[in-house]
Amino acid sequence: MSKIIFDDATEINIQQVQPDGDNLRILIVGNTPEQLRVLFSDTGRTKKMIVQERGQTIATYEGYTAFYRTEIYTGKIYGVVMYKPEQTPEAQAEMVQAAVLLAQIQAQSLPDAQAITVKSLYPEWSGDGVSYEKDYKTVCEGTLYKCLQSHTSQSNWSPVNTPSLWAEVLAGQEGTGIGEWKQPGSTNPYMKGDQVTHNGDTWESLIDNNVWEPGAQGSEALWQKVVGE
Repeated sequence: MSKIIFDDATEINIQQVQPDGDNLRILIVGNTPEQLRVLFSDTGRTKKMIVQERGQTIATYEGYTAFYRTEIYTGKIYGVVMYKPEQTPEAQAEMVQAAVLLAQIQAQSLPDAQAITVKSLYPEWSGDGVSYEKDYKTVCEGTLYKCLQSHTSQSNWSPVNTPSLWAEVLAGQEGTGIGEWKQPGSTNPYMKGDQVTHNGDTWESLIDNNVWEPGAQGSEALWQKVVGE
């Protein structure tokens, strides 16, 4: 029979201790779940737990002070799951949420060409009186948009329907990367140096404010086919 000696010198007989990633699972016979909850919820007692077998120390666990739950197995065996406070599922979920929030904040400063590659970082557009600042990026109906002028949103002012307030962010703009050409509007034209693919060819814009289709009749002075692509 093994036992745990707690930091306050009290002891309890156990079946075994199973380290499992960020937690410890302690299997015990002879105590009710209620008794185990009281025993293992004492952080002063559990800050250091020494596991002994036949009088020999076989393991020492420190810092596992967060009682998480009891478990019931067959044969009247009960389990206690302990975590270090910073490693509980709730703490880890909070850290992930904070990391995502930080990434979303930082994503607002990305150039358009990079922003479109991480579209999932941007929040969904809301028409419920949200204050949007110029250049703020949001997603609406699966498409990334950039705010053209600061305003407070209304339900009928979605980016899809208000080109005076929002411009779709198009791949291949800002001269970084190559995107599939998509018909732009006056608020999101292609600029000189932007590259796009269209009808199986790669094109580079020769002018700023380019809203013309690459390869279309009369576009020879507006787009140049990229040789070797």
